[in-house]
Amino acid sequence: MAVNGNKYDILKLLLAILIVAIHSTVAGMFFRPVLRLAVPLFFIISSYLFFLKQSTLSTRKERCRGLRKYAKRILMLYLFWFVLLLPCTIYYREWYVDFGLEKIVTIARSFFFGSTFIASWFLMASLMGVVIVWLLSRLKVKNSWIIVIGIVAYVLCCMVSNYYSLFSSSPRFTAAYNGYIDIFTLPFNSFPCSILFVGIGKILAEKQFAVSNKLLWCLLFVSLVLLYVEFFITQHYCKVLYDDCFFMLPVTCTCIFMLIGQSRPCKMNVDTKKLRSYSTVIYCCHGSILSWMHMRLIDMGIKEPDSILTLAMFLIAIALPILLGQLFMHLERRRILRWLRYSH
Repeated sequence: MAVNGNKYDILKLLLAILIVAIHSTVAGMFFRPVLRLAVPLFFIISSYLFFLKQSTLSTRKERCRGLRKYAKRILMLYLFWFVLLLPCTIYYREWYVDFGLEKIVTIARSFFFGSTFIASWFLMASLMGVVIVWLLSRLKVKNSWIIVIGIVAYVLCCMVSNYYSLFSSSPRFTAAYNGYIDIFTLPFNSFPCSILFVGIGKILAEKQFAVSNKLLWCLLFVSLVLLYVEFFITQHYCKVLYDDCFFMLPVTCTCIFMLIGQSRPCKMNVDTKKLRSYSTVIYCCHGSILSWMHMRLIDMGIKEPDSILTLAMFLIAIALPILLGQLFMHLERRRILRWLRYSH
């Protein structure tokens, strides 16, 4: 695959907008399968770029340094938004209720395995997924076995999201699942969901497969059709509590990523690094902006916003982070405010 970072910067911005569409419900149920492509593609992109750089390093010390640098960047990004959005998060998560040791443990568990500010789970899931796959590689575990481990974890995520009603009648399954979420959190919003996609990104980075575009387009078309078949089956025959994970998402996302990777280099007269920064800021703060707007509407007696209000909220949740990102990028030029770079 041709490597051109601009393409991935543009793709990240588009994926961030899709995630805002999920949380604002602006697109309607019919587009849910397409919107659900966003997070897996984010995992694949992050993993691909990380392991592509790792493949250029010759010593173990350099690879370890690369992993530490990646981990530091993710953690500093997380901490920046955790602190900035803390007042809104405390209010939304109701952490002020019965605050004590148990609540502190809950917050710590949410920080590492779930979400603190809305949608933050992706940051730790991405980091932990990369660390797990990296460690497995260092232990000489073959890529095929990493994919098998990822498939097992992802199948379990599907079982407890779209297909939960098929297994919830089993007391043993329910007891095991409840025991897991008591220790960690919902697996489809945590690191188990990331392992397969991180493994896919690693293999694509290391092997640089060349597959004919014609074959990829055919596979993409078939996988999209099957994804929608799966969506309609689960909607009609399963009691869907969460629709985060579909069995066809890994195939569809891999085809999309490979098609983009094999496309011609993207030349634009804009700074695509800024687009990447905007996508990060949009992802990190859109959920808190949407939750604040929802709370204000409820205060006004509007529990279910109409399509016009929903569209307005969607646009605001994109526009405000872009303005905020512009402000941060302008202010971080000053020496005393360089720490603002951690926002993106």
